[in-house]
Amino acid sequence: MKTYHHGNLKQELISCAFRLCEKHGYETLSMRSIAKESGVSQTAPYRHFDTKESLYASVAMEGFKKLSEATNIDTSKKVTKKKLVEKGVNYINFGLEHANTYDLMFGTAVGDFSNYPDLLDCANDTYENMRLSFSKLSDDPEEVIAYKCITLWSMLHGLVGILRKVAIVDQLNLKETKGPITSATIIGDNLDFHLDKVITGIIES
Repeated sequence: MKTYHHGNLKQELISCAFRLCEKHGYETLSMRSIAKESGVSQTAPYRHFDTKESLYASVAMEGFKKLSEATNIDTSKKVTKKKLVEKGVNYINFGLEHANTYDLMFGTAVGDFSNYPDLLDCANDTYENMRLSFSKLSDDPEEVIAYKCITLWSMLHGLVGILRKVAIVDQLNLKETKGPITSATIIGDNLDFHLDKVITGIIES
């Protein structure tokens, strides 16, 4: 059985839960499964997570930390539209590559984020960085900048869902397929170009 330095076990359990979520989805997570994955006793996780929702909250927070690492812009330096486009692409790629965790982060398995202050802070930090980045590119009032930020986030979030659907469509014939899949496929192949046009439109609107 593994041994850990004092204070490390909870993070090890969260890391194991994150890996299991990535592989099998959050619905399969249990205290028993993360104990087995971590190589600790079946009772050990209960000392760190009161409920399954608290376990979900910890995994979701880990997801938001990784999303922030992929998307945050250093706003102490010059913020450019190119950098915002780059981080937008990173956001979409995160949602596609970490689909199971993304579902947990933005789904309803964790109810009220305010019950988990650390999770709420992580989620808010991701938004706040995007909002602050917009403020460096626009002279609009704060409420307009917030609106534009939410507009961009909604578009990115929607594209994640649509592009995930594109990925599971077999033998797609673009000439014959109707609906949004054809357009989404084209966008998915040219994300930088598409986001540049969208972000330009949002900034200038």
